Amino acid sequence: MKNKWLKKGLIFLAASCLILSIAGCSQVQQLKEQVLGSADEAEEEENSEEAEIEEEPEVEVAKPEWKTNLSGSVTYKVGDEAKALTVEATTSDEGTITYQWYQSSTNNNGGGTLIDGATEKSYTPSTEEEGTMYYYVVATSTIDNSSNGTTSDTAEVIVEPNDDSKDENAEDTKEADGQEENNQQ
Repeated sequence: MKNKWLKKGLIFLAASCLILSIAGCSQVQQLKEQVLGSADEAEEEENSEEAEIEEEPEVEVAKPEWKTNLSGSVTYKVGDEAKALTVEATTSDEGTITYQWYQSSTNNNGGGTLIDGATEKSYTPSTEEEGTMYYYVVATSTIDNSSNGTTSDTAEVIVEPNDDSKDENAEDTKEADGQEENNQQ
């Protein structure tokens, strides 16, 4: 923007210089040098501001490798205490490894839902509700402002109805059948 106005000023100055040179003005050259000098200073200032804004150069970060990865399937009953799913990633450089766990209703290690607060190498899945859930984790190695990550395989966690709830339903059905027989007599 500044250069645009400086260029317009130079055009105006050049036109003025032509008129003044015809008239014999000796200060034309001094004015020209002042305008060109301030344009150079403005450009240098813009370049130095851009250099200050740039972040630190990126460092090459090695991709983490799985020492312990997820696999297989486990089955629990509703309310059972689940065993922790555990992974471990290593890196060949000085990177710091961090973890983030995800869950998904499909057997896919992408597109899942981030599990808030699950940032350790172990995560214990919930068995509060029946159903099948797949878990995976992303390990990220970070050095300064640079990072590199890798995604684990998935682990399937199946939560089945509790046997007690089946027994209760069976008793309720027997009681209902017994009442119907009594009513029919």
